Amino acid sequence: MSETKDQRDRLEREYSDWELFVRLLGYTRSHWIVFTTALVAMFLSTILSLVQPLILAVAIDDYIVPRNVDELDGLGLLALTYFLVGAVAFLLNVVSSYFTTITGVRLITRIRKEAFYKLQDLSMDFYDYEATGRIVSRITSDVERLLNLLSTGIIDAIVNSMFLGMLFFILVYLDVQLTVIMLIVLPILAAFIIYFRVKARVAWQKTRRTLAKVTGYYQEAISGIEVSKAFAAEDFMMNEFELLNIQNYEARMRALILFAVMFPVMDMILALGTALVLTVGGISIGAETLSVGVLVAFLSYLGRISQPIMMLSNFYNELLSSMAATERIFDIIDRTPSVIPKDNKKIQTIEGAIEFRDLTFAYSEETNPVISNFNINIAPNTMIALVGHTGAGKTTITNLLCRFYDFHEGKILLDGTDIRDFNLTNYRNNISIIPQDSFLFSGTIRDNLLYGKPSATDEELEQILLRVGAYDFVMEKGFDFQVGERGTRLSMGERQLLCFARAIISNPKILILDEATSSVDAHTELVIQQSMHRIIENRTAIIIAHRLSTVRSADRIVVLDQGKQAEEGTFQELLNKKGIFADLYEKQFAGQEI
Repeated sequence: MSETKDQRDRLEREYSDWELFVRLLGYTRSHWIVFTTALVAMFLSTILSLVQPLILAVAIDDYIVPRNVDELDGLGLLALTYFLVGAVAFLLNVVSSYFTTITGVRLITRIRKEAFYKLQDLSMDFYDYEATGRIVSRITSDVERLLNLLSTGIIDAIVNSMFLGMLFFILVYLDVQLTVIMLIVLPILAAFIIYFRVKARVAWQKTRRTLAKVTGYYQEAISGIEVSKAFAAEDFMMNEFELLNIQNYEARMRALILFAVMFPVMDMILALGTALVLTVGGISIGAETLSVGVLVAFLSYLGRISQPIMMLSNFYNELLSSMAATERIFDIIDRTPSVIPKDNKKIQTIEGAIEFRDLTFAYSEETNPVISNFNINIAPNTMIALVGHTGAGKTTITNLLCRFYDFHEGKILLDGTDIRDFNLTNYRNNISIIPQDSFLFSGTIRDNLLYGKPSATDEELEQILLRVGAYDFVMEKGFDFQVGERGTRLSMGERQLLCFARAIISNPKILILDEATSSVDAHTELVIQQSMHRIIENRTAIIIAHRLSTVRSADRIVVLDQGKQAEEGTFQELLNKKGIFADLYEKQFAGQEI
């Protein structure tokens, strides 16, 4: 299936902001004690901050304006109370910040784990069309984006909403007329925020998409650095990256400009309300219908009203950005593997008889079948070679046998049982594949060998290395030798020998070699060929053949042509038929004669 970049950017399903937000809140349930403690501490701190202007009003009206010099002790007590209220509010803020940080870190750790575990479960078709950089971006930067939201963001939003509600009632209590005047500007503010919300969401979605493209291109450029250097394509790579980088820059600038405009406009609207209150309040003081202390307290509250509104606006900004990231994370977590594992049947003993019966497979509904009506029987403990031109379907056959993909027409039977009925993990434990790309994980030689059998001892590892001919170079370097990313500190032949050792250390009954010797040097191929009979002994082996020596040593050869079984027989039988294999031999294998 071929997809455009825009198609790859689309998510599997659409999520509403409310759905995403409620689901994120669900993660706090397992941490409700810590979350509640932080919320209560922040709530109490907010209440105390609302008390301070009332203390200020009493001090002005009862002591400062009347100039009650004889009652300075009472003013001093009020001042001390004002300070203590602020100090307790500060301590409560510290407690809240501590617990909210703990909560946020725990939650993103859990979400990242869920995403990574799902990536382990997803089938190969997901990775066929998802760029590695985009996947990495989702479980790193996208998850990290949620930290502020899940730590302080949600609690701040709840508390600030409560703060505004309580503040409204206090303002009404202080002076209804001034409160009504202040409410004049609120519809203007509300209309501005609603308009801003629509624009900001679109801007942040575009920012996240362009950033994912930049991250993806980073990964591809680094992985393919050898190719770009070999073709002197550095300028081309830089131009392509510059285009993506500019797109991300422009998208991010549009989002940031929106927020750069938002806060000054909000300040201006609130300043208008303050000016109106100051004017009317001054007139009311002159008419002796309002006290100075009440006006000062009212203005103090107005000064404080901007902070929760700003914080709620910041929260909305963070929420928009986080919802775009959350959507991409849940898109991974919610995906269903196309290969559905079953737990009902485990392999106890295995003979190794394999049958492909009327097998037909296409990688998508929109493409033609890669394999059509494929039928072969493989007896236990025999070696079958699959040959054919590029694109004939050889690797697809082995991928289906490993259940990297699921087929929907026909069957693959192992010892008479449909492989789809087996427990997937247990089934794959009985199969090992040695790919053409000799991939090693960064780490030590021992680490890479233990992927095949985590419980293996050094003595077992040494025995396996002797069998595949890798003992000498491993002993020279040592088990703790760091192989580098993808094994770059080892030669191609050394990497392939380690892949052979890793594949057979678990003693699989079925062994698949996907052109495993096609990219090694002649000496390494000779080492592998000499040890091949020990490697495949008492196993059913399926080998995608690239070398003449492999084809000749096979018990039977199956020739594929355009996804169909064209010929089958021994080496000499197929040559005598003078068909597809004979032609393939003349074009591909004959030149390998010594």
